[in-house]
Amino acid sequence: MERVQGVLLRGYHGAPTSGTVTIREFNRDERVRRALAGLGKWWGVAIVSVFIPVAHFVLVPSFLAYGGWQFFQRLGTVELATDAHGTCPDCGAEQALDLAARWRAPQPVTCRQCHRGLQLVLPSP
Repeated sequence: MERVQGVLLRGYHGAPTSGTVTIREFNRDERVRRALAGLGKWWGVAIVSVFIPVAHFVLVPSFLAYGGWQFFQRLGTVELATDAHGTCPDCGAEQALDLAARWRAPQPVTCRQCHRGLQLVLPSP
């Protein structure tokens, strides 16, 4: 299930501007499927890396461990921000915003135009 959440972007100058974030919500079954897919992908890469001479001593354990880490990260991810847009309050540029994988607010973002640090916050009710 996806929902669009209205947000505010705060910068150093001027009034906050508005933006939107598309948030994908996962139920328990979807989280388990995503977690197993991530685990399977990285363990598959570990199996393929067995055939790389010398490097497999480092690669195989690393990919196995990363697969386990991905499993628990995806299992715990209830909401995932998939798309974000907003207007920079400092330079006025309309743009897509780069967010962290897990959705949380407030969240720091960077303007692609003026490269200033912004803060993405939920509007007060």
